[in-house]
Amino acid sequence: MSLEAIAAMLGHKSLDMTLRYAKIANRTVADEYFAVTEKVDALYEQARALPADVLGPNLARLSREHHRHLGNGYCTRPPTLDCAFESICETCTFFQTSIEFRPTLLAQHDDAAAKGQTHRAELFANLLDRTHHEAS
Repeated sequence: MSLEAIAAMLGHKSLDMTLRYAKIANRTVADEYFAVTEKVDALYEQARALPADVLGPNLARLSREHHRHLGNGYCTRPPTLDCAFESICETCTFFQTSIEFRPTLLAQHDDAAAKGQTHRAELFANLLDRTHHEAS
């Protein structure tokens, strides 16, 4: 660990103060420091399980279906059907969007148009058109 990092960690304003309190060259101190930091890191890596009764029915449903919510719509694919696609949702027959996603779709359309991605811009234009008809 660098002297500067130790000074920052201890809140010292000068390296002279850090040198008074720390002996950097001592390998035993360094070994003990890293042993402790590994134990602390291990504590943070442990996932905490929630008790089963914490989730109400709405939160339980949301936790089961959170992977089906997309940034610009929903996937209506039945949960029993696996999906191997990662980035072509908008062209999938199970993709569904609504007027609430219009700002996101408009931003995606404008981004595609600005980058000269005509096929992508057309895709989002069609989705925007579908949400426009829904609003009518």
